[in-house]
Amino acid sequence: MSAGVHVPRFARWRRHPAASLTVLVILLAGVVLGGIRVYKFFVRPELSCGKGMTATGSPLQCVGVNLESTAFTKGEPARMRKLEETVRASNDAVKGESTSVVLLLNLSPVNDVDTLTYESLYHNVEGAVTAVWRANNTAAYGSRPGVKLYLANMGSQYASWQQAVDSIQKHADAEHISAVVGLGQSTEQTRQAAAAVSSRLHIPVIGSTVTGNSMNLDPADPSGRKLIPDMFRVSPTNTDSVIAASQYVAGMRPAVTSMAVVADSVADDDYTATLAAEAKTRFQAPDRTVTVLPYTSPRSLTAGAGRQDYLVQQFDLMHANLCQAAPSVVYFAGRGRDLGAFVQNWVQGAPCGIAQLHILVGDDASEAIRDDAVLKGVASGRVTVAYTALASPDEWGTECPGSDAKRNYDQFWSAFTGRPDPCTKQPLATTEGALPPLAFDPADLASGQAMLTHDAAVAAISAARRDGAGLKNPGLETGILHQFYCAQMLPGASGWLSFGSDGNPVGKPAPIVQLNPDGTTKTVSLAWPSSAPNLSLPQKGGTGAPGC
Repeated sequence: MSAGVHVPRFARWRRHPAASLTVLVILLAGVVLGGIRVYKFFVRPELSCGKGMTATGSPLQCVGVNLESTAFTKGEPARMRKLEETVRASNDAVKGESTSVVLLLNLSPVNDVDTLTYESLYHNVEGAVTAVWRANNTAAYGSRPGVKLYLANMGSQYASWQQAVDSIQKHADAEHISAVVGLGQSTEQTRQAAAAVSSRLHIPVIGSTVTGNSMNLDPADPSGRKLIPDMFRVSPTNTDSVIAASQYVAGMRPAVTSMAVVADSVADDDYTATLAAEAKTRFQAPDRTVTVLPYTSPRSLTAGAGRQDYLVQQFDLMHANLCQAAPSVVYFAGRGRDLGAFVQNWVQGAPCGIAQLHILVGDDASEAIRDDAVLKGVASGRVTVAYTALASPDEWGTECPGSDAKRNYDQFWSAFTGRPDPCTKQPLATTEGALPPLAFDPADLASGQAMLTHDAAVAAISAARRDGAGLKNPGLETGILHQFYCAQMLPGASGWLSFGSDGNPVGKPAPIVQLNPDGTTKTVSLAWPSSAPNLSLPQKGGTGAPGC
């Protein structure tokens, strides 16, 4: 061996193998931990989810039950964050025995992919917050136990409904979850979610704006007739909506002799499917022709794929056939979010001798009341737009004191806005130690969604508070909800709440609402598709309420 070569002293390592291994492990651990710190410093996670939620999807969204009122998406709108903080403050104020209601929705909509908007989400959350505020701070719906509200996200296009239900089940006992409300749109995903909550947790699922005829039917039943045992809803069905629209058309003057039904044939959307099916038959009348013009909205899109452009192309191809039919009224049996593309194409397309087209839409048109294309179309005078709302802030009129139904609404309005009762001019009386009043904008009531989500939460809270064993066995509350009918109706913002044996509402009105160019709405008719007007609790010697 040459004199200039140095040989490491491996002998020392061999003589002390245990100590050498320990040193080696420590060195490797240092390298790994250091690498992780460096990675986290330079490559920070795109989205960090709070307790009860996990990140999924593209773009990333937090799905599951939001137990800490953290953001659902990166760059979430400030208004959404403010509502989440309101929910957190309300929950933190609840002391002692409590029950929890979960508002389950798509709380992270992707623009031009989902057919709902943040605007509608705000109204839904505000309605649920108002119900919980009234329960905890007034005598409107009892006093104990205290009520907490949790927001739960199914993600864009409701694609993560399974993760959301898993999270609800995981935290149901610890958080005393007694009901799930909301659901959102009538899609196959939301029906699967409702069925899963019922079969796995056996607690009430109360849809707020779920109108599709099949939404309360168990998707696992081959016969298609078995009901989801624990499902209820506070909104009229699509059948009732089309009946109300048909009654409205029958009263139009001059008489409507030609109609067109523009029907979306997309798969797995119970709302558009049942709405179109009902419209194709119920608008038939002597001396009236009904032309069905189908289109197919995109079933799924990635962010930035251009839903509006996709639909404009289809409606452009439909234009000539629509002109050929020459209808005086078009019934748009599609999603409200897609109405803008239809109106834009009609207004900007080639004129064909129809000076003004009257468009009638289902309840999902509430998603379009701030759609720029729709409002510009109305302002042009080329179209009018009316729709069968599920609820409307002026459906009970303005007369004071008005009906019992109006007095119920006025109490809700006062709680929602934090302002004095519009008829009595008195502020709401609150319980000792009440939280400050809410201060939501009355304009947020235009879509009716806040009213309905409030009513769904009210039904859940009322059942929980009337069930003495509910905190230990929330499944008993389904039986309580079935007792809310006839003389035991609940006072709601959208009307008296009464449930049939199938969980559907009994005796609910369907307001026909006209859309103005500035985005405001006006109730032009109040239809009662399945009953006589239901304005008060049944009185002794009276005719009774629906279902009696």
